[in-house]
This record gives sequence, C-alpha cells and structure tokens, in this order.
Amino acid sequence: MKTLKRGLVILISVVFTVNFAHSQDAPTMFVVHTDNVKFEKIPQYEQAAKSLKDNCVKYNIKDVNWTTISVEDGRYVYVSPIEKMADLDKNPMEPLFEKMGDAAGKLFEDMDQCYDSHSNAIVHYNPELSYNPEGYSVEGKNHREYHFLYYPPKNAKAMKEAMTKVKELFKSKGIKNGYDIYHSGFGSTESYYMVSIAGKDDVAIALGGKENDELFGDDKGDTFFNVIKLTSKYDQVEGDIRPDLSYNPSN
Repeated sequence: MKTLKRGLVILISVVFTVNFAHSQDAPTMFVVHTDNVKFEKIPQYEQAAKSLKDNCVKYNIKDVNWTTISVEDGRYVYVSPIEKMADLDKNPMEPLFEKMGDAAGKLFEDMDQCYDSHSNAIVHYNPELSYNPEGYSVEGKNHREYHFLYYPPKNAKAMKEAMTKVKELFKSKGIKNGYDIYHSGFGSTESYYMVSIAGKDDVAIALGGKENDELFGDDKGDTFFNVIKLTSKYDQVEGDIRPDLSYNPSN
C-alpha cells in the first residue's frame, strides 16, 4: 500500500511547459512533479519511465496524462493539467495497479532508486501575458529555454505591469517568435514568472533572439530593465520535451 500511494502521488502530480494549443478551452492550471535524478542513474531512470509509459499504453489507462521534460541539470519534470485543486484527491493510476499488481509498484521503486529528492507544485499558464502571434506554432519545437523571474510580493502589481509592457513591445515590433508565461502557484516557496521559449534546438532559439534584438533596436533597453529591476533573483535553464516519456491517451 505504501508503494501504491507513493506511485499515485507521483503520477497525480506529474515542467515546465506542455504542448497544448492555447485555445480558449485549453487548461491553465498544471500540477508539476520534479524528480532530481542523479546523473549516473539517468539510464536506469529513463528505462523505468519508458516502461511506465508503455504499460499505460498497453493497458489503455484513460484518466491520466502527462508531458515529460528533461532538464539539463538532471531534473525530470512531469506536467499534468487539472481543472481544480480537488483533482488532486483522485487516483488516476489505480487502474494500472489493478491490472499490473506488484509489477506496477516495482516500476515506481525502480524510479525511486535514481534520486534522493523530489517535489510537487502548481503552476498557472497566463494567456494574458503570453505572446503567440498569428501563425506561430511550437509544433516540431521540442527544445525549451526557461527564464525564471523571481520577485518579492510587494512587487507583484508592478511586475505584472512590466511584463505586460514587454508583450506590447513584441506586438508593436511585429516579432514572429512567441513565448508562454507561467506563474508560480501552490507549493512554490517564492513568487515567480517563468518565460518559456520554444525552438528546434538551442541554436534556433539563439538565432531567433538575435533577430528579435535587431527589430527591437533601442526600444528594448528600458522595457526589459523595468522587469529586471523588480526581480529578486533570475535563473535560466534549458530542457527538452520528451514525447518518448510522455503519455496522452487521447493521442
């Protein structure tokens, strides 16, 4: 039973960014589970994660889905949409345990051997601050560059206003490359905005950024500085969407 509960917690709580088309009906609340995997254990971990996905496919488990992101520092992030906090009380992996028995618990035990810590949190997609110009798509762009902008609570209103000005600058300059904004939620120790930039690889993202800078001209400085001066900490990481380790029964 202990293994079953641990497995359910992991999969109920499965980025940073997902491949949903951001339509009016798209989810805006996500549960994020992060495993801090040891580098030497990555092959073993990925084998177990792939087996988990394969068994969900095999047994046609319908009430769970997740997008997996592998981050350059060894983190594996599982992102799953929810409608409300009460969804956390559900046990979407129970059908898998019913069909596999002890073998399902063994899958989670194999994953547990690969890390010493993990965490869960809620994040919220913010369509108001995200910039997705007409014709822009993340299809075929599985590399991600994530920018974390932490800020103290006293700067919340000013930070949102400054982020809005950045979006307005992108629109005014006709920038073709979009970005998505996520905001910290329940379980986060600090308030932050996360900017997610998609590309085929890091080179494509860098080239896109260079093209944007040429279009911004001198107008970029003050607008971006107004965001930076409100932040208490900044972090940037790169990762990759992993379709081979992700599971969506609707596909």
